[in-house]
Amino acid sequence: MIPWLVAPDDPGVPFAPHVEPGVPMTDAFADFPSLPGRLGVSARFEGEDLVLELQPRPHTMRHGAVRASVASFLVDAVAGIVADRDPELWMLTSDMSVRVRPQEAPGRVAAVARVVRQGRRSVTSTVECTTETGAPFATGAASFVTLPRREGDPPKPHFTPEGSVLFRGLAELTQPLREEAGIQSVHPEHGVVQVAVTPELRNPAGTLQGAMVALVAEAAAEDLVSTRFGRPAAVVDLDLRYLAQTHEGPVVSRSRLLGDTLDAPVEVQLVDTSVDRVTTLVYARSVPVTW
Repeated sequence: MIPWLVAPDDPGVPFAPHVEPGVPMTDAFADFPSLPGRLGVSARFEGEDLVLELQPRPHTMRHGAVRASVASFLVDAVAGIVADRDPELWMLTSDMSVRVRPQEAPGRVAAVARVVRQGRRSVTSTVECTTETGAPFATGAASFVTLPRREGDPPKPHFTPEGSVLFRGLAELTQPLREEAGIQSVHPEHGVVQVAVTPELRNPAGTLQGAMVALVAEAAAEDLVSTRFGRPAAVVDLDLRYLAQTHEGPVVSRSRLLGDTLDAPVEVQLVDTSVDRVTTLVYARSVPVTW
């Protein structure tokens, strides 16, 4: 156990962790080819709180709003950093919920996590995201499970926010995020998309990174809704259950609209076609673009 994050004797009691730099973490991307590491996120400390800050850029937006999957990266990453404490264990997201206020992108978004439950094999945190003025932007929650590192696994990267930059040295996106990820529309009217599982979309543990999974589901939902109703729509809610690790791929979506209106939930199943297995179950909700 690394001493920077110590649970109380009762593993079911919520506690506030103390975060220090220089610790191993599953989702550190400083020396790893990573699309998530190019989203424009930096890190700083405010007292003992780790703050991840997003500077929205055109390629991380859709219809002038920050993508819900980009907000999910803030939720996933800040919660994971705070919870990850053992160099011999991978910390993998088991489920995540994100709620984004429908609005034009602010100048900056800051995210802070709080651990609400620490168990022996799992951790759950909540995350609050605010704009540069302190206004609410998004809220989320994420749970994580731990898996032992296997023989032959790469070492866990270390989180060292030198210069208050989490992903120092990684280039910015040069085209919209969905295109950078290589997500292809197969049957937009049915919410079917496909993506190859490339190194840039994986985390250092070798599986599809949680926010990249969210991006694929978001793309499927936005295709279905926008095509079905013939008007611009933005995904603002994402509920993700990560059921299995993604292996070789490609990953293909299966979607259905659970209602008759644009803001009805969309159920998205992501299937790893290399093993014919549902790896993620997602419920997404969209709103019409009115800003």
